Amino acid sequence: MTELSADVRVQVARWRNLLVDAARCGAMESPLAVLNHPHWDPRELQALWWLRSESLLPVGVLAMRLGGLAMPRLSRLVDRLENGGLVRRERSVRHDRRRVRVRLTDAGRALADELDAQVQERMAKLLSPLEGEMRSALMDVLEVWMQALTTQARTAEEVAEENADLASAPDDLLTASAA
Repeated sequence: MTELSADVRVQVARWRNLLVDAARCGAMESPLAVLNHPHWDPRELQALWWLRSESLLPVGVLAMRLGGLAMPRLSRLVDRLENGGLVRRERSVRHDRRRVRVRLTDAGRALADELDAQVQERMAKLLSPLEGEMRSALMDVLEVWMQALTTQARTAEEVAEENADLASAPDDLLTASAA
């Protein structure tokens, strides 16, 4: 573990304890875990929910949203949803035809709307112990946290892209720029 200041260690310990307590109360279960339907399995329902939330997703991103689902399993999942008329695959014509994205059909959007109502009900139950101002304050803090995490992720992504560009640059170009 990296060197942490005493203040950060205290905050991490508090957060850890809060997470343990939240798990004991059942609050750590994902709101997506409550999704159920007589015909579709929970992972398929989660895929529909993510597609509703993000509109159009590359298959690799959808696999990540579903907890790092392996591509063969994801392909079978998308096949079932496509055969059920809930999604359609789209290939990128302009860039790389191997790039496949998935989009909801009208029927898929209707089911995804029902699923989102289930998720919102679960989330409302989790927030119900807090009064209006406290709920609002919690949302404000979570939004600031997400902005910071997004900025951190973008910075890390930019560094990775720069490193990849440097790694793929010809040696003579690197030598010339160093001189």
